[in-house]
Amino acid sequence: MSDLTLALTIAGMAAVTFGPRLVPTLFLAAAALPRPVVVWLRQVPPAVIAALLAPSLFAPAGTLDLGPGNYALWLAVPTLLLAWRTRNFYLTIAFGIGSLALLRLVTG
Repeated sequence: MSDLTLALTIAGMAAVTFGPRLVPTLFLAAAALPRPVVVWLRQVPPAVIAALLAPSLFAPAGTLDLGPGNYALWLAVPTLLLAWRTRNFYLTIAFGIGSLALLRLVTG
């Protein structure tokens, strides 16, 4: 692959990634959305995160695993409780990753 092809590929990927985020932001920045739409839009990020995490939590090896050896699934319970109680995104992420790393360090 030539340097020009690589640069065009990266630029194209950046445009495709950034464009869908920029266009709605530009058009909706000055608009006042109805309250039900605002409430609905607030639910989108948690829903996306849940959809991304669910396969890793419930089927880390590609098949359903609800056993005691699935540390990520069991650590998700206190992490979700922390998220629910504190509503602090960064604290929740730090707790989830830190507790999983600590458990894997302890259990080998």
